[in-house]
Amino acid sequence: MLNHSEEIAFYNGSDWEKTHINSKFYELHRHIKEVLYRRFLMGIYDSMLVKYGAVMVGYTVIGLPVFGPNKEKYLKEIGDDPSRITKDYVRNSSLLINLAKAIGRIVVSYKDVQNLAGYTTLIYEMKEVLDDLEAGRYKRIMVKSNSLEDQEEEEKKGQGIK
Repeated sequence: MLNHSEEIAFYNGSDWEKTHINSKFYELHRHIKEVLYRRFLMGIYDSMLVKYGAVMVGYTVIGLPVFGPNKEKYLKEIGDDPSRITKDYVRNSSLLINLAKAIGRIVVSYKDVQNLAGYTTLIYEMKEVLDDLEAGRYKRIMVKSNSLEDQEEEEKKGQGIK
């Protein structure tokens, strides 16, 4: 728009440009809202899965010996003793609840490691730029036109290449 501002003013295109810019800004704003909303829902889903999903699976696995297809074999082994059934249930449930909590912590830790990896990449890129700047290799490029060919021509002119 900066490159063609005289033509836009000459043809009275400011209203069209304003409408076009506003519509693109609205699209960007709507997209950002949708991304944040989805991220919010994924956070809720992850928390529910971590807190309750593993526990539900654990209790299902714990109940299989008593309520599953091989219940007769299990009940025959322990002699149909309710105290042994309760003892096995309590022992297994405490183990599986601790396992579910550990899995939840691993899932949350995985997200934290992903965030840390992103920050590490940004710091590495900044360090590269600072090292190049210190060595005198860093050159700031200003965008003067829309065309890549124009930028390359200006760079060649600056180096004395035809």
